[in-house]
Order: sequence, then structure tokens, then C-alpha cells
Amino acid sequence: AILCIDMKSFYASVECVEHGLLPLEGLLVVMSGEDSPGGLALSASPKAKEVLGITNVTRNYEIPYHKDLRKVPPRMNLYIQKNMEINNIFRRYVGDEDIWVYSVDETFVRVKASQRLFNMTPYQFAERFQRDIRNELGLYCTIGIGDNMLLSKLALDNAAKHQKDMIAVWHYEDVPNTVWKIPKMTDFWGINKRTEIKLRRKGIESIYDLAHYDFFYMKESMGIMGQQLIAHAWGIDRSDISKRHRPKSKSIGNSQVLMKDYVKSSETKIVLKEIAEQVAARLRRNGTKTGCVHIS
Repeated sequence: AILCIDMKSFYASVECVEHGLLPLEGLLVVMSGEDSPGGLALSASPKAKEVLGITNVTRNYEIPYHKDLRKVPPRMNLYIQKNMEINNIFRRYVGDEDIWVYSVDETFVRVKASQRLFNMTPYQFAERFQRDIRNELGLYCTIGIGDNMLLSKLALDNAAKHQKDMIAVWHYEDVPNTVWKIPKMTDFWGINKRTEIKLRRKGIESIYDLAHYDFFYMKESMGIMGQQLIAHAWGIDRSDISKRHRPKSKSIGNSQVLMKDYVKSSETKIVLKEIAEQVAARLRRNGTKTGCVHIS
């Protein structure tokens, strides 16, 4: 039994609590570069998304005026601190080997070893986590429960956010009525728009089609990743939450949010040169070589 726990509009919710607002009711946006029209919204409260249509890629100049809307700068140290407090709540119930911090606002928790100790079902653990986090930190979370990490993540992304209690449970036996019914292939873990195009060329139009595609032909055309996609379409995931993945190689990169549109090639070249020089300096400082240079 794996729980995938996602903090609802995490940055914005933390700021709502800090500013004396209710996370689900306050109008607040965490804005990077608030002083500039090209500033970027990093997080918006649920009510701000609903009333003003703000997303995590909305620019400052695109946000409509509202007298009650608060724009606040990001405070990453605060969000990391809150993340640690949230994971410490999980540690009251499970061991460190049963916790995998997926991101600053999302964590996988395995509760199998703790069920007998606390005499609680996975669903009751989910309710307990929600209650403790809400009572102690004032924050809300959605939780997907599954027989493995994949199913818990799919339950979170495709069902929990639409449930009244913000909890969804997907088991292996539910796959035909849950996983295969995911409306958009890009809502499936591991399928981006580019992969979706490749699959459509093979006549695969849905997760159901993917699950029933020829396994060996998929291996020939897409290799191990293709095989994994078919396994995932059947809800199969052999990932072990206690085995941490350590990549053999590390990429060195630099991204930059530009405060305006750059239309002159001379200006664009300056930005690219600055980014390239920063990456090159880090390569030299680490004493490393690279086999690929990528710009996007």
C-alpha cells in the first residue's frame, strides 16, 4: 500500500497561512519578479486559479486586477522548512525507508509495515495525514492510494483532485475501469506530447490501446521504454520505494526566466552567451567534460 501525497498549491498555500488567509479561500499568487510586467507566477491559490484563471506560467501583465489579490515574492527556504515539517509528520507513522520525497510538494509513503502497529487501513492513514497536516500547519493535501508507486501517482493525478475528500484508491483489479479510462494519454505517467505522437503513429489512441499493443513489437521500435509503457498501462510497477536511484552521470545546466520577449537576434545572442558562459564556468570548476551541449 503506497500513498502519493501532494500538497495543494503548496507555495501559495504556505503564504496564505503566513498572511492570515485560508488556503482554499484566499486570493494569493507567489510571483517571481513582481516589480516587472514579465514577472512569472510560480504558484496561485485554488481560489485565484478559479476566479482569475491564473496558472503556473501566467505572466504578471496577464493577471487581471482584483482588489483582494495579494502578490508575494517566493521564499524557498520557508517552503523547504514546511516540506521538512510535513515529512516529519509522516515519520511518526512509518520509517525513513518507507518515505520517498518526490519533490518539494509531493511525497510517496509506504504504510504496509505500519498497518498492524497502528491498526489502520491505507485509507485511514490518508485521513490521518490530512488531519495532522491541516491541524498543525493549516495546509491541505490530496492523496492517491495504490498497490504500487505508479497506481498511487495515477490515482492522485487523475482522481483524488476531483474527490470531495481529496483521496482516491486504485488497485490492480481496478485497472480496466481506472487506468484504461484516463481520457488523455499525456495524463499518464511517462507520456509527454512527443511520446504521444510516436504512439499515435502506431495507431495507439488511448491507454487501453497501449495496454493491448504487441509487447515484442513495441520493444523493437521503442526499446525498454516502450516495454515499460505497456507494463505501466496494466498497472505494473516494480519500483521499490526503499531503493534510492542514483544516476551515473549528472547534467549541468542553467535556465533563465526572461522579463520580456526578445525579438532581436543581437539581444538573444547576448542572453545565450551569458548562459553558455555560466555553464562553461561550472564545468571548469567541477573539472568535468561533456559529451553533449543542448540549448532550448
